[in-house]
Amino acid sequence: MDTFFEQIVRIKKTGKAVAAILGIWILALFLCAALILFPVLRALTLIIICGIFFGAYKLSSLFNIEYEYIITNGTLDIDKIINKSSRKRILSFELTNVSRIDKFNAGMLNSMNQKEITFACNPDDPNAYLMVAEREGKPSVYLVFSPEERLKGAIVKFVPKYISNSAFKEN
Repeated sequence: MDTFFEQIVRIKKTGKAVAAILGIWILALFLCAALILFPVLRALTLIIICGIFFGAYKLSSLFNIEYEYIITNGTLDIDKIINKSSRKRILSFELTNVSRIDKFNAGMLNSMNQKEITFACNPDDPNAYLMVAEREGKPSVYLVFSPEERLKGAIVKFVPKYISNSAFKEN
């Protein structure tokens, strides 16, 4: 029988993201005002203004990010979804290759190279876990994610026994 579990995690916008979105829209308004005050091509002004607003909308929608965790027959796939329209697989590995699952805290970042870590949840999420998986011929995978109880149960079924006995225990 096939095993299939999925969970979608929305990423909250940080202060930097909100500031970037506001900056995009302020720039768009400034460009439109400049175009109205100093028209270059009078016949195309309305079309250019519409293009500016469309571009601002498209750029600001890039900040709507979700991650989807998918477990299919012992394989964990992590997809990044942008604005509910574009999907990209960012990580995939077998759960049998997991060597560690720990509760995540910011202090762990000091002992690891931050470029190696894949964040698939809000960085300040209190329910986040660090999962380390080994891959043949490739560097280890360091994943920070925030699974629901249902997903935790599915993960424990596939990880090695010495990991599953201590996995997802509160420290």
